[in-house]
Amino acid sequence: MKCKVCDKKCIKNGFQANGVQRYFCRLCKKSTQKRYTYKSYQKHTNKLIYRLIVNSCGINDISRVLRISRHTVKKRLLYLSKQTKRPALFEHQQSYEIDEMYARIKNKKHRYWITYAINRKTKTIVALYIGKRKAKHIANVVNRILLLNPKRIYSDHFSSYKKLIPKNIHRAGKSLTNHIERLHLNLRTHLKCLSRKTICFTKSLKTLEAIVRLYFWGNTINFKYV
Repeated sequence: MKCKVCDKKCIKNGFQANGVQRYFCRLCKKSTQKRYTYKSYQKHTNKLIYRLIVNSCGINDISRVLRISRHTVKKRLLYLSKQTKRPALFEHQQSYEIDEMYARIKNKKHRYWITYAINRKTKTIVALYIGKRKAKHIANVVNRILLLNPKRIYSDHFSSYKKLIPKNIHRAGKSLTNHIERLHLNLRTHLKCLSRKTICFTKSLKTLEAIVRLYFWGNTINFKYV
């Protein structure tokens, strides 16, 4: 049979405990078999998990729809988020918008902030940080923008931005961040764990970060090899 990862020819490599023939690929060094009884091993499961999570389905929803364990869904989300690639940016003298939105985890008792920046013209996500709303944390996003030699950086009147962004390129005002505010609405609409007035929430910060990364950069994953 052909390898399900690289499409090269596999060799027989013994049997599973249930008697099913096992195959081994000499090129990618992976073991496989022709068919699996557990649905999570089907070929398109990872892609289905990605499509469902960014279209307002929670982990428990995906578990019920695909008939696989919610623990497996969570592990796959963490694995897929590691396969995302932050876009390489070769731009300068561009305008950016930066803002933050809150998310609650662990029974909604803990509040964390999703801070990110977008290119005002292309709407590309150029920086992301999830954590506390303090200057030292927001600096992770601001410093990444400053490396691009920006023409303008637009934000609201939050005091940390005034400390971190040089005055000559900083413009503050609620009406100046319309593009990123609209993206906030998309996030709360498309990601169930960020919806307001709901019982849905994320239990861990790692899972929240994985979901947001998949929403922003999931299109960089080559699902043929994951």
